[in-house]
Amino acid sequence: MTAEGDVQALAWRLARRARELVDCQAAGLLLGCPDETVRHPLLEVFVPGAAGYVGCSGGGLDQERLRALLRYEQVRALLDIAAQSGRVHCCETDPVLRCATTIGSLAVAPLERPAGVLGTLLLFDERRAAFSAGEGRLLAAVLSQLAGELEQQLRLLSMAARAPAQAQRLAPWEDGATANTEGREALGWLSELDQLKYEFISMVSHELRTPLTAIKGYASLLQAYGLSPSGQGQGRKGSDGLTEELQRHYLEVIMEQVNHLEALAGDLLDVSRIHANHLDLRSASLDIAALCRRAVELIRQRVERETPGKYLFRCRFMEPLPPVWADADRVQQILTNLLENAVKYSPAGGVITIEAGLCQEERPTGETLMQISVCDQGIGISPEQQSRLFRPFSRLEQQSRECVPGVGLGLYITRRLVEAMGGRIELRSRAGEGTRVTFTLPLATAVPEATAGRLR
Repeated sequence: MTAEGDVQALAWRLARRARELVDCQAAGLLLGCPDETVRHPLLEVFVPGAAGYVGCSGGGLDQERLRALLRYEQVRALLDIAAQSGRVHCCETDPVLRCATTIGSLAVAPLERPAGVLGTLLLFDERRAAFSAGEGRLLAAVLSQLAGELEQQLRLLSMAARAPAQAQRLAPWEDGATANTEGREALGWLSELDQLKYEFISMVSHELRTPLTAIKGYASLLQAYGLSPSGQGQGRKGSDGLTEELQRHYLEVIMEQVNHLEALAGDLLDVSRIHANHLDLRSASLDIAALCRRAVELIRQRVERETPGKYLFRCRFMEPLPPVWADADRVQQILTNLLENAVKYSPAGGVITIEAGLCQEERPTGETLMQISVCDQGIGISPEQQSRLFRPFSRLEQQSRECVPGVGLGLYITRRLVEAMGGRIELRSRAGEGTRVTFTLPLATAVPEATAGRLR
């Protein structure tokens, strides 16, 4: 990916988070600041010149439309006011802009750091008065976090852009002997380790900030408007505060994000236990068909609430299935990870299938294994990306340049759990044709003693 593509993808993610936070129709991030007195020095690397704005789209806007909006006097004036004041501004659009674009409301929020202004978030909605005091407070509460993330990522991209030139200056040893070769290998290993450390910090901090921002934001809205015992009608706000419908919605979002944080903490704890060899397994004889059906039903209920009718889930089993010897909680975790990935990597929807049956290939010892597969009809995975998906902190990158959300621990933990229970896992996929992930587990009849296992 080019540096320009990295910046566009970053701006798209930040704009999308702002749009989802205030529940508006569209948002864009304009990287740049025309006022030299408040302009961030980093912008000289990505947006040279003091007067130019570079549009990076998000939330349903394309760059052409975003640039077109900058021609309107009201939009330009709001951008200047935001840059100078450092505050969020919300308003209804003037008649000229409303007639030309059908946009009824505007909000602008500057992304400012101590070193200067990096850019501005623009949020749009067809409704008039869509942005009021509550939305303004909500944006103001997260601006510092969004600006800090933007600054950090731009700094890293700037360092990456300078790295080739620095490497060229360090090249005099390329004619050296074995010691120099070993030195280069050691330097490369340390550089990769350092990069993994920063990738880990960046991904985890992002994954923590996103739910915390939502929790803080919706709690701020509840605080700003107050909780009313009964809302008026079905609108956004009642005369005494938020409607009951919105109160329930905000509290549901808060609980969803708390659950997300809990799951993230659990994944990080699992990785710690794996590396410390302290992941205990309580294996027993299990009905794998029942576990698969339960995992599918739990995912189906959640997905249907969010996107009704988009995905169809199926179970296909060789009957009857003999029991397997495994830890029920960990098998449930494996199935949930694989099903969530199938949904995540199938943005257009489609059929997601769990298949289970006896493995045709036997171990050298003659032991028969149970084989469970999760199949989707999603975007597929190129061979280049398949080789690193089971490594920690690896995420699939889509053609749109957007990284799939997550820390990249799910498949790594899944592989280690499967191997700890005596099985193996493999992935088969072709770009644009879907993915099949298959793992195996030993049969209960093949395990002579019912003893608990420990990851080794």
